Amino acid sequence: MRQPYVVPRHRLVFAVWLTVLALPILVIDNIPRTEARAASVRVDATRVVETATTASTSTTTTIVEPTTVAVDDVTASPQTTRVTVAPKPKSAAVRAVASTTTTTTPPTTQQGGASWYDYRPGECAHRTLPKGTVVTITSLENGASTTCVVTDRGPYEAGRIIDLDQATFAQLKDPALGVVQVEISW
Repeated sequence: MRQPYVVPRHRLVFAVWLTVLALPILVIDNIPRTEARAASVRVDATRVVETATTASTSTTTTIVEPTTVAVDDVTASPQTTRVTVAPKPKSAAVRAVASTTTTTTPPTTQQGGASWYDYRPGECAHRTLPKGTVVTITSLENGASTTCVVTDRGPYEAGRIIDLDQATFAQLKDPALGVVQVEISW
């Protein structure tokens, strides 16, 4: 007499896992986002933003609000967007102070020494400016001006802010002198 087939334990566990856990998650995740569901998300987000803007606190409020996903995009999962909302000032004087304190722009000029090194014409080295930045260099001694593109890092000597190629340095001062005091702007 022939023995009946016995399902191995690992196949049985996998079948149960697939049926009970994985398939419902896949089905729920692939339900299309309807316009009615998207509208309720928009209404909730609007309420959150309104609540935050009417709050009279002295600090900035950070809100995490859900964003809507396109109806045609079935595989997309919901995402969140972080929105920072500043409280409304009570008077015009406070509003002016709030607007000036929130805008911080990095400095666009520096002063210091410029030296030269054997490098490609029209290119220079700066310690922190992003590569590809066009820098205007003006000599503080004679007012001569030129431009170069940051493509390297340096200089690493105290008091120096930029390393120029020899041809660019020659437009500002005689390369035999070595260092010139400049103002750079970008």
